[in-house]
Formats: sequence, structure tokens, C-alpha cells
Amino acid sequence: MPRATIDRPRSSTVSIALLLACLIAACNSQSFKESNGPSILPPPPAPVQPPAPPMNPARQLDGNWYATYPDGPLRVVIGLDPMLRGRNYVATLVDGTKKIPAGQVMWRGTVDQYVPNLVRAEQACLSSGGPGSVRTVKARVIVNDPEHLTEELVDPKSCAGFPVKYTRASAADAPQRKN
Repeated sequence: MPRATIDRPRSSTVSIALLLACLIAACNSQSFKESNGPSILPPPPAPVQPPAPPMNPARQLDGNWYATYPDGPLRVVIGLDPMLRGRNYVATLVDGTKKIPAGQVMWRGTVDQYVPNLVRAEQACLSSGGPGSVRTVKARVIVNDPEHLTEELVDPKSCAGFPVKYTRASAADAPQRKN
């Protein structure tokens, strides 16, 4: 008798079908869906920065000033000492008097690094030794605002005529020069 044959799918066809089923299932999974890129957290907000410290007006004294020295107001030019680095000021008298010649250095000073609005200075003071006889005494220049200074002596009795008030020549309240 003839033998009956059973149709069996080939094992390779079954393998391919299984592989296709797995591939289709994998393509439909979440890992293959379109995304907007990796999910990276946004950076934290930047901390609020404190405002910049105010500019020390003692660092901006260069210029023309009127000073209330005796026989004043007298013009004084404050500039940087060309022989020293940093904020080392020289205040030079422009208007001379009978006692003080024009061109006399009135004070030399340095901005205090620890105290804002302060310049430590050496003030020229007339000595009783005759005309042109000058000695130096310790002083401090206090910057009230960018337009006004006050110069006072460390020892108020060491020289007459102090404190001396300075007003920037360009200030609205600048005094007029006496003729």
C-alpha cells in the first residue's frame, strides 16, 4: 500500500516566520518610536548675581578743583603721581598767594585700600621759618561725593586753616575765582 505523506512546513520557513514576527513586534515597541531626542533635564537656573560694588569715588579725583585755603578759593589740580604706580595723587596749587607760590605741591596721597572714600595724605604746611618754608603733616582727604572733598589734618593743631573744602571746578556750585 502506498504510504501517506504529511505536508510539513520546512523548518527554515518556520524560522523565518518567527523571526519576522519578532521583528514586527520589536518595531512596534516604545523603544523604536520617534522621540524628540534624549530626555536631558534642563540646567538649573543661574543664581542671582549680587550687584557690582559701587565705584569708589576716591579713585576719580583727577581734575581741576577749587580749595578753600586761606586767601582762597584757590585753584588746585589733582593728578596722578607719574613716579608711582596706582592711585597716588599729587595736588598742585595753580593760583599763588603771597605766602604760597603757584606750583606748590599742597599734598600727596594714596587711596586707602580698606576704607572707601578716603585718601591718606601728607599735607604741605607753612612753617614759621619764613616765606617758602614748608613742612609736611599727616592729613586725610575724605571724598564726600565725586564733586566735593574735605581735607582734614590728623592732628588739627598742626597747621592753621583746616579743614579745607574742595569743589570740582565743573560742579554747579563751584566758587568763582577772586581777581
